[in-house]
Order: sequence, then C-alpha cells, then structure tokens
Amino acid sequence: MHDPLKRRLGLAAVLAVVMGDMMGSGIFYTPQELAPIAIHSWQIYFLWALCGIIVLCGALTVAEASTYFPRSGADYFILKEAWGEGLGFLRVWANMWVAGPGSIAAVAILFGKFFVDFSGWSVNPIAAGTAAILLFIGVNLMGISWGGWTQILLTAIKLSALLLLVSVSIIIVDATPVESTLNETSATGGFLDFFRLTGLGIGAVLFTYDGWTDIIHTAGEVKEPKRNIPLGLSIGIIGIILLYLLTNFAYLRIVPLQEMAQSSQLAVFTVAEATFGEIGGKFISLLMIVSILGALGGLIMTNPRLVYGMSAQFQRPSGHSLFKFLSYVNPKTDVPAGSLLFIGTVSILALVYLQSFSRIVNFFIVPNHFFNIMLVASIFIFRGKKNGNHHDYQTPFFPITPILYIITIVGFLISAIIFRPHDTIIGIILTATGIPFYLWLKERK
Repeated sequence: MHDPLKRRLGLAAVLAVVMGDMMGSGIFYTPQELAPIAIHSWQIYFLWALCGIIVLCGALTVAEASTYFPRSGADYFILKEAWGEGLGFLRVWANMWVAGPGSIAAVAILFGKFFVDFSGWSVNPIAAGTAAILLFIGVNLMGISWGGWTQILLTAIKLSALLLLVSVSIIIVDATPVESTLNETSATGGFLDFFRLTGLGIGAVLFTYDGWTDIIHTAGEVKEPKRNIPLGLSIGIIGIILLYLLTNFAYLRIVPLQEMAQSSQLAVFTVAEATFGEIGGKFISLLMIVSILGALGGLIMTNPRLVYGMSAQFQRPSGHSLFKFLSYVNPKTDVPAGSLLFIGTVSILALVYLQSFSRIVNFFIVPNHFFNIMLVASIFIFRGKKNGNHHDYQTPFFPITPILYIITIVGFLISAIIFRPHDTIIGIILTATGIPFYLWLKERK
C-alpha cells in the first residue's frame, strides 16, 4: 500500500534523532549509580563500552532488517513478516497505551521539575511538562521537516555543551589524586565480584543507551533509507559511546570512584563547578533541561509513526473508527496527525493523573527488550528467505553481531525476571491485554 508520508528527513536529522533520543538524563545520573558497586575505575569504562557495543550490534542488525521494509512503523512490519502479525500488533499495542506515553510522561515530568528549579518560577512541574508536550505536538503537526530541524538544533546544542564541559575540564582542571578507595580495599576483586558488577551494571547502563530503535519508526519519511538509516545508526551510536566514555573520564579525573560513591551531589555538578565556578551549576541545570527536552521531542516525533504504520494496515479491512483516526494523515502537511494527537493526549493524561509514570515504564523494560530481541533475530528469517538486494546494506560480521546482542539481552532478561518478578509479570500482563483485541480484529478482518 502506498505510504502518503513524504521522505524529508536527511542524514543530519537521522543522526539527531538517534543521538538525541539516546542522550537524555542517563549520562548525568548513571555514573553515580555505578560507583558504589564498582571495584576499580577501569570497570566503569568497561561497562559503558560493553553496553555500547551490545547496543551497536543490535542496531547494525536491525538496520539491515529495516532496509527490507523502509516504511513508517518499520519495526511493526519487520516483526509481522518474520514472526507473524500478532507479535507486530502486540509491539504497537504496548507502545500505544503504556510504553510510548509512559516514556513521554516520565521525561516530561523530569523536564518540568528541572525547569521549575532552574527558573525559580512558581509553576507546577506538571503544567511545565504538559506545556512541553503541547509545544512538540504543535511543532510536529507543522510537518516532519519542522520536527527534524528541531531535533537537529536541540541535539547540536546539548552535544556541544557537554563536549565543552568535558574538554574544558580536562584542559584547565587538575586531576584529583587517586588514593586507595574503599571499593578497592574492601572487595576481593574476584570473578564473582566482577560477575555481580557486570550483571548490576548492564541493567543501569543499557537504560542510558535506550532510544536507538526510535528512528526505525520514521523509516517511511527518511530520504534514501537503505543508506541513511544504517549510516545514521552506526555513526550516531559510535558517537554516543565515545561521548559517554569521554564524559566518564572527565568525571573520574575530578571525582574519584570512592568520592563519587559516597557523594550526595552528582559528579557532573562537581565537575562543572570546578570548571566554571559559581555558574557551573546553572550551566549543568540548563544543559540537563535542553538534553531532556531534546529526548522528549524525539519521542513525540517518532512514536506516532509506529502507531500510524500499524493502524494504516488495519484501517481498511477492519473499518474500526480508532484505526481510521490513527491512520489519518493531514493532506497539507503530510503528518500522521491522528496518531500524533492520540499519543500526545494519552501522554498528557498519564502525566496529569498519575503525576509520575516512572514505575509504569519499568513494567515494560522486559517486554521492550523482548521485542528488540525479536527484531534482531528476524534477520535470520530474512537471510533464510534470501530477501533484499546484495547491493544494499548488510550487517557486518554476520552472524556474530546479532548472536552477541541476543545472548547478552536474553541473559539480562533472565536476571530481570529473577530479581524483579513483580514488575516483569505486570509488564507481560499489560502487553498481553492486546491479544483478545487482536483476535477480535483478526476475525473482523
């Protein structure tokens, strides 16, 4: 079926979405979470590099799968063709009602809190977060080009600001002498300690790399998708890995591991104050606001495309009014306005009535990673069918690349099920609520 959405996103916009959606608030908070469980400083770098490589393996594989279906909501079509329509539907169903709006609401409330603290205005953080969501809905209703350029601007600002902080701190601030730390002297540093560190660390750091699949939702609006999506994912993720490693190096130069583990102040604030003096705290607060705002804009831009891609398939055969609305495209702006307004509305309702959506998002960590595993594993199905043109992009080091991702994430899911069975069960149940609705639609179809 012909996709009425227009291809207007170039490589710069793809890079902005990939890097902007991945870099939210995690790089500011996660180092503090890792410090208490690390034995040596080198293990911090190991964890960030390991998780980055794992994500890169998944992205390089999904990039090839997306070249087979360069359409809006490409991940729906990948899952549908590889594993059946039901699994693709459940992926979108979970994203429609909880995972997508939940992520947006969680980021919006975080923005609201930082904005109120920074501005000093007597504004409710919920109101500020709602205003931010409405702003990005308005921008994206104007056209995909507006959304793309907004992401380019915000991503450029936050990457440049973080690089400025890191580079200037390395140049002008003397490194803090590293003494024997509590972590190093109290731990044996044996295999079991390292295994424990890796298991705990992967969960925290993987969350910081989340967002790499978002660009796949917009595949139907990317120029030369068979070139720009693989290239954008590769360059974007490698760039984020290097940026995260450099940022951790800047943190540990000034805030040694033991001090970071025991400090109540985020390392990024300590580094900023040592680098820029009294204005350092304000600089970081503003950087975090822009970083969170960029991630919010990327989520609002990409999530509706996934919903639209699936809804357009069900609209005609089912005749259901919901899918008719979700598949509506504004003929003047070529924007999936129905899906955009739906995701925006559900996100605002979640923000207003639930105040904090962070735990609901945690319910979907396991289902979301499960769907990512199936996206990566689909490459074996497509290679088996000999789909695609040999001149198109192909996953490097196949089949090692997808296997490395699948084995690692399966291990992570097993640990999540063991240590967080309650949240995992709730996430599975919430995802499974789409099964009876799908069966009813299939019968009508």
